[in-house]
Amino acid sequence: MVGVSAATVRVWERDGLITTSRSASGYRYFGDDDLARLRRVAHLRRVERLNSAGIRRVLADEGHGHPSAARREVALGPRLRRMRQERRLTLEQVADAVGLSPSFLSELERDQSGASMKTLHRLLGYYGTTVAAILEGTHLHAARPRRRGQGRPVTDRGVSEERLWDGQTLMEPRVLTVEPGAGGEGGAGHAGEQFVYVLEGSLEVTLDARERYVLAVGDSLCCPGGVVRSWRNPGRIGARVIWVHSAPN
Repeated sequence: MVGVSAATVRVWERDGLITTSRSASGYRYFGDDDLARLRRVAHLRRVERLNSAGIRRVLADEGHGHPSAARREVALGPRLRRMRQERRLTLEQVADAVGLSPSFLSELERDQSGASMKTLHRLLGYYGTTVAAILEGTHLHAARPRRRGQGRPVTDRGVSEERLWDGQTLMEPRVLTVEPGAGGEGGAGHAGEQFVYVLEGSLEVTLDARERYVLAVGDSLCCPGGVVRSWRNPGRIGARVIWVHSAPN
């Protein structure tokens, strides 16, 4: 997601550029704030050519400072158990629904085992929530407007992404600003539906079946989960796109 190797992330953690959240058994987990920081570090390293000391100074000047040590430990297991019990589901029922063994799920709930992000997304999608919502501790709340300028865009490799809403919702709406020739992968492994609407410029979307569509201003595309393979801006001007992911049904 950030465009670097796992070894690089470990080096940045060792150098104090990031502080990862961990389960009681030591597995690393990353929320939206962690990913935003990682993308910023990658940009400063790759584009600005700064060393670790320089990156720390820039992050401090930008107000990021050092991640709170309080976020290092995440009691993920008890949260998973509570979500299952609130839904009055047995270990066997959940394990069968998401393709895991009851023993593995039991160990996961007791923080005696770790899980890949793909497995976590599948499990939390079944519960109707997301990894980011669990890590940040956010909850559903009453309707509340989000004013212009409240979001903070994250830019990487010619793509600026601004989340339009933060919290535990069934939709994950974003606005993407894509420079000419820039693009990315389209929700690989995402089990929910995806909706794309072009506000400015154009966007080329390629699906798993290698179907290719070029969307112009006012065009939209809605597709089931996991089918968007890649996307890019094929035009000569920047593109602005509303992109919405839904939680898996």
